[in-house]
Amino acid sequence: MTPPFGLFRKKENIFELKKNSDSTKSQMYSSDSLNTQQAISLLQDIEAQKVKILARNLLPIKESVAGSLESMERVANNLEREDIKIDEVKFKSTVENSKRTVIASLRREASSDLPLPQSILDVNKFKDRLESITDRLGEVSGSHSRVLNVFMKKHAGKLKNALETLSSLLKKTNSIIQDFEEENKVLVTCINQLNILSQRTTIIKSNQGKAEAMKAEIEMLNGHVDGLKKQLSNLESSHQFKKSSSNIEQIEAMEGAQLKFHKEMIDLYGHISRALMKYSYGMSKDTLARLKVLTEEPWRVFDDPKEVSAYTSLLVEIQKAVESGKIVLKDSDKVLNYFDLILKSVPEHRHREELAKQRLSILNENKDELDIDKAKEIRTNIWRYENQIKDLQQLLDQLENQVRTNSEEYDSLLRQTQDRLFQITGKRYNLSQ
Repeated sequence: MTPPFGLFRKKENIFELKKNSDSTKSQMYSSDSLNTQQAISLLQDIEAQKVKILARNLLPIKESVAGSLESMERVANNLEREDIKIDEVKFKSTVENSKRTVIASLRREASSDLPLPQSILDVNKFKDRLESITDRLGEVSGSHSRVLNVFMKKHAGKLKNALETLSSLLKKTNSIIQDFEEENKVLVTCINQLNILSQRTTIIKSNQGKAEAMKAEIEMLNGHVDGLKKQLSNLESSHQFKKSSSNIEQIEAMEGAQLKFHKEMIDLYGHISRALMKYSYGMSKDTLARLKVLTEEPWRVFDDPKEVSAYTSLLVEIQKAVESGKIVLKDSDKVLNYFDLILKSVPEHRHREELAKQRLSILNENKDELDIDKAKEIRTNIWRYENQIKDLQQLLDQLENQVRTNSEEYDSLLRQTQDRLFQITGKRYNLSQ
């Protein structure tokens, strides 16, 4: 197959060139498969051959430029030897200065080197150097054109011809390099795609490695959870744990019943709260303290058995004050009935409070929370591990979705790159990493 782009003649086929210069690389490229780096090397070799062909195409231009510069140097030498005749003295200084400037400029540019491109980075240097030479000679010719045309007329024509030749060569150079760059776009694009493929591969492999690490961590945490659940099951099925659990349940039930009883007492004593408040005016500190207990925490009446009679006497005294009218209440009859109910309930309430305290004391003495605390600790660790697993699984799902997306983009770019590689080389390669 004839190489694409019309870059090589048949006898200059890139593979033949490489075979002659490097048999090892030729054998490598003759394979149907290339990894990314091998493909980049192949394209770089092709690009190097293209640059060599470009250099051969630019060689005649370089030689023509050298001829023009030699011609300018001869003009500079002739100008230097020539004694210009000036009729008017007032122009002598200007003409001499112009002569020296033109000679210096011509010699400086005549000594310019115009190296042929050896790499893709050198391509535009050749054009820029030729453009710089042409521009500077154009500037010096333009700025001294009047003096040249009047006093150095026979040299002006030669300079004009040389400059026109250089301008023509520059246009031709621009055209050749433009064609080269246009043809080289596919190759540059392909190299860029190969570099992107290499980067994508690194990213995909990195993410796959992270995903595998996450899977291993999730598996390890699941193992911890399974072990803890088994440990918890064994603990909860033990006789001691069941006994401790039953004891704590009884304590919680007793405490709940006691709280309910206390609320009932607060509600009951709340019906006489206005009488207690009116009675408190001008009372002693001890009496005020007892009134506060009766109003806010009536079950504390039974905290000290010696104090129960004192609280009962206080309630009777307040009841008499209401009956006698010393304490005036809008609904005094109703309040007196509640005083009767409270006073009658004192023995029962005392019994219930003391019984609850005794029962709770016994239960608390037999309470063993070691196994219960251990079970709580195990459940906490299970919860913590399961939350870690949940978070890791979410990250893993995101990472695997990213890997799938990147892989799909990679496959699409891989097909495009293989097609472009075929377009460049005329051979169908399977790319691998």
